[in-house]
Formats: sequence, structure tokens, C-alpha cells
Amino acid sequence: MTEPAHTSAKESSLAATVGRLAQRIGAAHFSNGDRAALRRWAPGQPLPLAFYRLWLRQMDGELPAEANTEAWMLLAWSLATLGADAHAPERPWGQALAESGFAEGRLERLLSAPADVRPDLFMAAMRFLAARGERFDFAEAARFLLTTDEGKREHVHRRLAQAFYRHLPKTD
Repeated sequence: MTEPAHTSAKESSLAATVGRLAQRIGAAHFSNGDRAALRRWAPGQPLPLAFYRLWLRQMDGELPAEANTEAWMLLAWSLATLGADAHAPERPWGQALAESGFAEGRLERLLSAPADVRPDLFMAAMRFLAARGERFDFAEAARFLLTTDEGKREHVHRRLAQAFYRHLPKTD
């Protein structure tokens, strides 16, 4: 069973946007003050002007849809928190979680979290990965945050869990 062409085009567009976002935030000329402002943000707070400046001046486009703004802010926060080289398109997010020692129980809570708790658990997972200097494909994190349809969200969860268990160290 193959994916419809519009789905793969949407996926590649998302990956390209995430790649550009990572490149902009990680660039040497990106303001350290703006990077710090992105890192200081927390869900429920107003968006920092650094977010608007990033999207409108650096991303050469319109702001994300209002319904998706917090998800994109969480991605910007994550990229600012994990560092310039954090985006590694060849490495699945689940692999990074597994190889860094992220607990199965924490992954289960993240995947089953209601919408109001999801940002906090996502940020905790990102802090965990940042503390270990992990790199991974942020397009997968974007799909995790931006997918609201339950059926599609289950597909995202399956991919994350599959990569996690495929790379989880074996225990005797």
C-alpha cells in the first residue's frame, strides 16, 4: 500500500520547513538574544517577539496557522534548547530516545497524553535529550506536535514506538 502523492508532498514540505527552521536557529548569525528568548518561553506564555522575527524575516514566509503556532513554537524552543546541530534527518526520534535511556513509562505517558499535557511532556523529553547531547530528525517531532487527527496521530505514534523499540538496548 503506497501513500497518496499529496501525503508524501506534504511530508517533504514539512521536512523542508523543519530543515530551514533548524538551519536558521542554528546559524552563527542568528541572534544569541533571540535564541535565549526562544529557550525562555513556556506554554501558556505569550510568544516572544523572537518567534515572529524568526518566521517573518528569516523563514521568508507567513506565520504558521494560528492553530499550529504553539506546535511551531515548541519546535523552535526545542531547536534553540538542543543546539545548532540537533537536527539530524537520518536519525529517527525514537532511536535517539531509546539510545539515550529514555524510560518506556515516560514514552507511554508522552504518547497517551491529552492535548493539555502534551506540550509539557514533550518539553521534558526534549530537555532529557538536550542533557545527553542527542541529535534526531525534528520532522518527526513536528509530525508528533502538528498531527491532530486521531487516526493519523496513531500512525505517528506507531512510527515513534517502532524506532524506539528497534533501537532499545537488549536486556537479558
